[in-house]
Amino acid sequence: MPTLESLRFLTFLALLIFPVWAFPQPPSEPPSKVEFLTLPSKLFHNTRTIRVWLPPEYFDEKQKDRRYPVFYFTDGIAVFDGRELARIALELTRAGKIPPMIFVGIDNGGSTRESKNPGSDRANEYLPFPDEFLQPPVARPHGELFPAFLENEVRPLVDKDYRTTQDAGLAGSSYGGAIAVYTAMENPGRYRWLLVESPSLYIANDELLHRAEKFRDWPGRVYIGAGTEEGTGDAKLEMVRDATRFAGLMGGKTSKCLVIVPGADHSENAWRARLPGALHFLLGNAGCPSDK
Repeated sequence: MPTLESLRFLTFLALLIFPVWAFPQPPSEPPSKVEFLTLPSKLFHNTRTIRVWLPPEYFDEKQKDRRYPVFYFTDGIAVFDGRELARIALELTRAGKIPPMIFVGIDNGGSTRESKNPGSDRANEYLPFPDEFLQPPVARPHGELFPAFLENEVRPLVDKDYRTTQDAGLAGSSYGGAIAVYTAMENPGRYRWLLVESPSLYIANDELLHRAEKFRDWPGRVYIGAGTEEGTGDAKLEMVRDATRFAGLMGGKTSKCLVIVPGADHSENAWRARLPGALHFLLGNAGCPSDK
């Protein structure tokens, strides 16, 4: 019987004669990739990073002429770090639950090079109306500029550097969800998918909700998520009530999904947990997770 040492020697000898590359290797899948763009904004007078996730298919030479829809997320750093968008997008794409597409995270005003007060600078870009509960207050926020910022600065930059189609989605949470709703209303017909988590619909005495009640041209598929432990006291009831009220505004042309999670709070952990189901519903035409 060969000794352990002799087996090791024979293995070593075989590798010398037949190196690893001589044996058939399983085909390697092209990697997904996150790239970074720098955007100097003329509208907001600051400079931020735009994070772009590209699916593995994007690098396949056989599909070099293929173009992809783009899904835009507010709060870019949080989406890629806290919500793990790149990992979730890759898992869903590989499983065939969503088609290959480009995901873009737009850093907020608090993440710009010029920011001195991240909380206020983020609120300044995401609030189309003042939030009377914000401390310190932002008396005259500039969120009304965000739709033009997205349409005239962000999207042209992405379209210039990548193979995109005009099909697009828009997502956000909290203030980022509020500005996503506002942008969808200001640019009707420009977005096929809308994903809002725990949106701050209460701002300016429900002004955003009042406007939404009059709006009729919602995207084809809309996902709204919220938890029952967002805030304290009446705030818990308000978040669920506002999300439910907003979902009720969608007409028959829109496939909507409302997910209320018992015990879920206002956090990246909660939004990350719901993200796979939200994207599967919106992009894979799966059923609403709350219906399962």
